[in-house]
Amino acid sequence: MKNIKNQLGLALALVLTLAVASCKKDPLIDVPKQAEIELATDETSIALADSLGDFMENPIITEASEGQDAEVMSVPEILDTDYFMFVETRGGRKDSMVKSCSGSLNLTRDQKAALAKLHAAKMECMKTNREILNRLDGMAHNYGKELRSDAMAKYNNDVESIMKSFRNGTITEKERDAKIAAAKKTLKESLSKIRAAVREKIKSATERLEAAGKIKNCEREYLDGVMDVLGRADYAKWVRCHKMHMRKGGR
Repeated sequence: MKNIKNQLGLALALVLTLAVASCKKDPLIDVPKQAEIELATDETSIALADSLGDFMENPIITEASEGQDAEVMSVPEILDTDYFMFVETRGGRKDSMVKSCSGSLNLTRDQKAALAKLHAAKMECMKTNREILNRLDGMAHNYGKELRSDAMAKYNNDVESIMKSFRNGTITEKERDAKIAAAKKTLKESLSKIRAAVREKIKSATERLEAAGKIKNCEREYLDGVMDVLGRADYAKWVRCHKMHMRKGGR
């Protein structure tokens, strides 16, 4: 009887040992973590949008000349570009500035559709403020146009008066040439001041600065959306090419 009890005790101990062993968790398998994709300071959506904002707030203004008004160029062409429109899904040719960056991506149809939707939303987001920017830039352009017209009218009147005096014999040929040269110099000085006057007109328009800031926010939201669709790794790959085109072709 005693032996039977001992055998039962040993059997019970064995069962308990096996039960405890079966309850132990499998050892954890260490999975190597993927390296975090770090964006450079000029590759973030904020930095890229700010670079366009700086251009809109401080636009290119050409010099006025005898035959040309001062032109205002404040909206970079790349702002309207749908970077992914011509990219074929699962690759595609790279025959343009835009596609040289985005054409190398391995896009799916769903990604391309999502990117097109993002671009349409950006254009709608910018619409009202683009109209404000264009209207105020047009006013600044017209202001410069009036200044040039006044300067040209004064010059032509001065030359006509000088020639009249010469024909009347009031001044000599040498005096005529000297007076015309002086009038020409005055004209050039007047034309050279127009660019600065137009720039001052632009900077004083607070409504314009507000509109430029809102357009910049639209671009930032778009780029954030692009990163969500592409994923951080593909966004980094794309933006490192794209940022160079923004610098070269943005203006």
